Amino acid sequence: MPSMRVPDIYLNCVGFVGEVTHRDSAGISGDLCATGFFVSVPCESPRLRGIQSVYFVTAKHVASDLKGRELYFLVNKIGGGVTPFTTVFGNHWYLHPTDKTADVAVIQVGLQSDADIRTVFIANFATPDKIEEMNLGIGDEVFTVGLFTLAAGTSRNEPIVRHGNIAMMPAEQIQTELGYADVYLIEARSIGGLSGSPVFVRPTLHVPLKDNNGMAQHGFCVGHGGTLLGLMHGHWDIEESQINSPKLVHNHKRGVNIGFGIVVPAIKIMETINRPELVKRRWELERAELDKMTPSADSAQAQS
Repeated sequence: MPSMRVPDIYLNCVGFVGEVTHRDSAGISGDLCATGFFVSVPCESPRLRGIQSVYFVTAKHVASDLKGRELYFLVNKIGGGVTPFTTVFGNHWYLHPTDKTADVAVIQVGLQSDADIRTVFIANFATPDKIEEMNLGIGDEVFTVGLFTLAAGTSRNEPIVRHGNIAMMPAEQIQTELGYADVYLIEARSIGGLSGSPVFVRPTLHVPLKDNNGMAQHGFCVGHGGTLLGLMHGHWDIEESQINSPKLVHNHKRGVNIGFGIVVPAIKIMETINRPELVKRRWELERAELDKMTPSADSAQAQS
């Protein structure tokens, strides 16, 4: 059976989100409250291999809760320590273009030279086509990387990892705090700091086996890699007295976590990143980079 160890690169794709409470000559600090992660979209031209647009992704309700406050993203620093991630283009969060129940918010960022981060490639999203291709489904292992607010770390961000399984991939919408929404359910207990964290899925691999008589069998093992299933929205809290009731009523103030995480599908993140204005901005970046690589008419004549 392969190891359940989560490679360190998955720990480096997240940043912690918080509100600035103190600022001085030494930098800024604040209260961390949620998680986000970095996603990269490569240029389409093969001449621009390695150039990419990068986005910080978190839950819409996190961005809404911090609206009007000075927020910051805290990431690990190359060589040790932590650093605020300041390479952010504007302060505008982009939401899903059509689905108001999609708990997704993205903001465009740049690659910061002192930040020890990895990005999730958009090609590694569990889109409907990839779900079918990889045969992802009920029972496949998932893991979430995010903030544990009680022990976030001081000299380094210390994300926690929680494991679970896909519990439901419903064909119909399920009620959430934002209304009836397209979501997945995972059997993995969520906590407040995990809002906005990435949820990865490891597909179950079919392995050909033979029995003692040499007859072919079909076995299964959990794959090593991780594909982005989606983003952690949250969980259900209910009154303790209602745990055995067939009808559940949300109560986040005095409720009990029933142990199911609600995941926003990766396709919703992709559709947000592919908003027309963000696609246009990527095209403009690509054209500008290609122009740099193409000699002008004057320089071409000078060389002839």
